[in-house]
Amino acid sequence: MNEISSTTLRAKWTGKDRTLTDGGGWGAGRLIAVQRRDETVFFFRYFDSKGRKSRIVIGPFDPNDTRGLTLQAARDRAAELSTLYRSGVRDLHEHFEDLRREKEQAEARAREEGNRGTVRELLIEYTGHLEMCGKGWREPTNLFTRNIFKGAPQLACRRANDVTVDDFVRLIGKLVQAGKGRTAGKLRGYLRAAYSLAIRAKTDPSAPMSMRALGINQNPIGSIGALPQFNRARDRTLSAEELAAFLKRLDSIDAEIKPDEKPNAKVDAVRLCLLLGGQRPAQLLRVRPLDVDLAAGTILLLDPKGRRQQPRRHVLPLTKKALATLDRRLKHRGADEPLFSIDGETGVRPETLSVFVGDIAKAMMQADPPEAREDFDLRDLRRTCETMLAGMGVSSDVRAQIQSHGLGGVQARHYDRHSYALEKRGALEKWSRHLDRIKAGDKAKVIPMRRKRAK
Repeated sequence: MNEISSTTLRAKWTGKDRTLTDGGGWGAGRLIAVQRRDETVFFFRYFDSKGRKSRIVIGPFDPNDTRGLTLQAARDRAAELSTLYRSGVRDLHEHFEDLRREKEQAEARAREEGNRGTVRELLIEYTGHLEMCGKGWREPTNLFTRNIFKGAPQLACRRANDVTVDDFVRLIGKLVQAGKGRTAGKLRGYLRAAYSLAIRAKTDPSAPMSMRALGINQNPIGSIGALPQFNRARDRTLSAEELAAFLKRLDSIDAEIKPDEKPNAKVDAVRLCLLLGGQRPAQLLRVRPLDVDLAAGTILLLDPKGRRQQPRRHVLPLTKKALATLDRRLKHRGADEPLFSIDGETGVRPETLSVFVGDIAKAMMQADPPEAREDFDLRDLRRTCETMLAGMGVSSDVRAQIQSHGLGGVQARHYDRHSYALEKRGALEKWSRHLDRIKAGDKAKVIPMRRKRAK
């Protein structure tokens, strides 16, 4: 007997919840309506595979068919569920939960497919490739995150192959208009390199295979100007007096360290950059203990700069002071500790050294009397070293070998196999004595290095 009708559904609540049952055959499930104080709700009731009574919500009753279901609509839905139940689906709750999970997984796959080949994926693959090759990846990562992932999220989600020149011109142009020309130039350069790598990956077996699936066949950055007007090269070099004051401040920080304490990693790193003739901090900080040969008096740096597929092996001789600094670091180093570490676990980053040198420069500017005529940063130390080495008469070839720059030509790659070991050792030993004289305030003339006469 059907207990559910339009009349019974409209009946007033009697102060007690009441369940009404619709008719139906045995083993087919049936429609029920639960009358409560504020609403009447339809359910489909059935017995699950374990013989337990169960029910699924169909929806609230609404004779106007606006905020709920009419009786006929509820019966139609119950008939659908009954058909499904009689077809062999005995646990409807589990069935609909499986459908929900499948739908979520399908949507997730669709989103993943939609993200394939996006600008975000391209740039993440590119910076990952740089990190794997030992090249500088932090700067492009920060630029992409700040100016694209966060600054232009809609652009980041578009397919990289569909982004046009105009899209990137607008992006880079906003930075120029905001007075960030140098940032705009760097961002343009890294974007161009990322697209070039993805295109090259199709025919270059040495390029990352993951980039081949991005489907990129054009470089929209290729026709955008390089913004050379914002690439102003710094020309700041420290005078002998400024360098002397800087070296003394490094020594004063060292003097504050107690005998039972570890030496200051930042001081040692900056001092070694100077003692080794102005090395790039990023390369020096990557040096591992096994790259230092105290017996042979050498240190190995890996130079990944430029378009090299493999980092250049950059071997330098160690002067007495450089040797003593490294020997001290190795003795105070923990078993798994990086050569240059502050906390004993993670290596010092170039950005940390930049802040360290910047703080010293500010202190020198604020001294009374001032110890520096103007501000300087970590990059200026390398330039100062080469300028002073040139003033000492060290040839450009030897300076290039010491600082590992300008060695990518055909002659250097294929013909010049000379190690320059003796020349580098002679120049660095003379440079070490020159630093001692500077720190001591000796203003005697610098005696240029002379070439030996051929017999």
